[in-house]
Amino acid sequence: MYDETQCSCTTLPLSRSEWGNIHPFAPKNQVQGYQHILQDLEGYLSEITGFSGTSLQPNSGAQGEFSGLMVIRSYHESRGDSHRNICLIPSSAHGTNPASAVMAGMRVVVVGTINMATSMRMSCVKRQSSMLKI
Repeated sequence: MYDETQCSCTTLPLSRSEWGNIHPFAPKNQVQGYQHILQDLEGYLSEITGFSGTSLQPNSGAQGEFSGLMVIRSYHESRGDSHRNICLIPSSAHGTNPASAVMAGMRVVVVGTINMATSMRMSCVKRQSSMLKI
């Protein structure tokens, strides 16, 4: 984490190519040290925050969106609600929204202009038994 009061040189090791340029398909036997450090960091963050687990991922909105959808789907599956697979998405949504939902194993239902009093409420009621996320 970068703090404005810190000297920028303290973050210099993070910009080394050995950290920032590891290819995503690099063989596991070539990144064991890197994986060990990240696993330790996950453990430390879990201990500090009191959470049962953590997720280290890129600073991408779409990546966070996809992770959130996977967590929502897993939650419902853990409760025996695997039939819940519909994600309501407004027609004005960004293109990554439906793409992330499909990648997470959901069926996308596009709804028109969002008006909680009418169209959205009716869409929710109509699909309440199989709806996973709005």
